Amino acid sequence: MISPIRPILQQRQTTHTIVAFALHQSLQLLQMPQLELSQWLLAEIENNPLLELDTMGQTSVRHDFSTIESPLTLHEHLLHQIQEHFTQPQQHIAHLLLEALDERGFLECSLNALSHQHNLPRETFERVLPILQTFDPPGIFAQNLRECLLIQLQDKPNSDAYKIVSSHFEHLLRKRFEKIKKSLKIDDLSPAILTLARLHLRPSASFRQETPIWIRADLTMTKTGKTWIIETPEEMLPKFHLNTRYLTLSPDEPEEKKSLRKWVVQGKWLLKSLERRRLLLREVGALLARKQAAFLEQRGELQQITAQEIATKLQIHESTLSRALAGKYVQTPRGCIALKSLLSASPETLTAKEALQRLIAQENRKEPLSDTQLADTLQQSGIVLARRTIAKYRKELKISSAAQRKQRHKA
Repeated sequence: MISPIRPILQQRQTTHTIVAFALHQSLQLLQMPQLELSQWLLAEIENNPLLELDTMGQTSVRHDFSTIESPLTLHEHLLHQIQEHFTQPQQHIAHLLLEALDERGFLECSLNALSHQHNLPRETFERVLPILQTFDPPGIFAQNLRECLLIQLQDKPNSDAYKIVSSHFEHLLRKRFEKIKKSLKIDDLSPAILTLARLHLRPSASFRQETPIWIRADLTMTKTGKTWIIETPEEMLPKFHLNTRYLTLSPDEPEEKKSLRKWVVQGKWLLKSLERRRLLLREVGALLARKQAAFLEQRGELQQITAQEIATKLQIHESTLSRALAGKYVQTPRGCIALKSLLSASPETLTAKEALQRLIAQENRKEPLSDTQLADTLQQSGIVLARRTIAKYRKELKISSAAQRKQRHKA
């Protein structure tokens, strides 16, 4: 009798595909911080009919993900106006200009630089910018302080205040009021100066500068007596189980058997991967708590320990450890900090400014990192900074924008 080789091979291939997918899923799950993991798990539970939410877990997750009302940021306020005033093609250009704003609400680089950076004609930006400069708050999208004031005075083009800013701005800055009087042939500057005093020098001043970044600790370290207690709080994660009733089913159709087998393997692997994530985080936390006890209790400095040493001690691959550390935060006696910050020789042991300075020093000179890219890269290292904070720190460190750094490299 001939053996059914083809069905056996197909079954092995299908099983191999499912297990390969599950392994990838396991690594993906390990890398996610709790907030992201919670949303991802809900999607997985919805896609697998064998997984069922527990009532308590479902209620808890819905409660934790309730919307938090907060004042608009300047960025959000401008985004709403862009959506209202521009068609889709123009919105793209408007977004590029929006990303080029500094913390004051001014464009941090010239239109020529933007044109070169994005490989678009300067005229493309020139058509959109005047419309953006009519947006609220007054003076927004100006290229300098003089233009900011003129934008706010554009409905008074014949006023003394407009003439002063337009033609005698240097005299105004240096308080050369007598020269202004003589040039404008007026005796009293008080009304014009009062008008100018009411203008906004920083259009962004009335808006919250940054969106609060909500962090949920994936690990807690508390000390009771001489013992460190390491826990993985999972209040944000949905509670679910594998419905065992389906495990006894034996469908007649091959496709149904295949689907059932896939759901069973994925469901079991998902539960196993969550447990593995939990245990690995606790092992890493316990090792770091022992090593950095003095630092955590604010009675000493960080001790020397690297990711490679931890991976060796835990007998895991360094890439696995990297995923376990990525984006994770730990609640400690020192407060909520990035888990990576407990390793020596990591960017988190630096101040935010030092880390930013080091990152820019190491960038590709031909393709320098934008402020958004810098923020994303630093966040992967556990340093959470908004784009506008990056821009602020750059200026304090006397580091030019990405476009200017690129131009300087080409020169």
